[in-house]
Amino acid sequence: MLHVAVVIPTKNEVKYLPALLVALLGQTRIPDEIVVADAGSTDGTREIALGFEGVKVVHGGIAAVGRNAGVKASTAEIILFLDADALIEGRDWLAKAVDEFIVSKLDLVTCDVAVKGGTMLDQASFKFYNSYVRLWGARHPHPIGTMMMVWRKVHNEIGGFDPAVTFAEDHDYGLRVRDAGYKFGVLNSVKVGITMRRQEKIGRLRFLLVNGLAEPYIMLFGSIKRPSYGQAYDKVKRVR
Repeated sequence: MLHVAVVIPTKNEVKYLPALLVALLGQTRIPDEIVVADAGSTDGTREIALGFEGVKVVHGGIAAVGRNAGVKASTAEIILFLDADALIEGRDWLAKAVDEFIVSKLDLVTCDVAVKGGTMLDQASFKFYNSYVRLWGARHPHPIGTMMMVWRKVHNEIGGFDPAVTFAEDHDYGLRVRDAGYKFGVLNSVKVGITMRRQEKIGRLRFLLVNGLAEPYIMLFGSIKRPSYGQAYDKVKRVR
């Protein structure tokens, strides 16, 4: 039986992480490994994670650094990346996701995003986003860091996430998976819930503008490695 490792990058996630860990440990198929890559939290996130049996905590950093550290600290053949505020519903969520991933013969997958709460604008924007991801499909992969599943061998071959990318590191990751000759797709058996904390933090219109401009920028100039662009979205100190 193939093993599954869940990797969760964190920084001050005490509000969200416990619920995700409870949901994961309550699955009919419990992850073989759960690795929390913490970027120097000061709110007790690390201590709470260590309080869950079987959860490993390693030193992280920005999302790219944390995800890479989590993979290095695990051994499973299948890697599931989740953000700390990801919402998974149903005790068979992981089993369905893994089964479809294996049967699909894909190498990297994401799933539709379900907005929990939020405004009509939030609902409409993510409905559009889901359709947009499926429309591009494998031609221009758009995995979302909230939920990505990949084979370890694929992750290792492309060198993991690029820590030099300051924005849309998940998009960059998907493009490099494609360029390496691997297949990307979207799972149909599960969805992942997402909170609106990012929109609430920087403002909904700014969120849409920053994300909307990222797409043509990447198409025209390549991955975003300008610190100013990443800071416009979220000021996260780089902890190595």
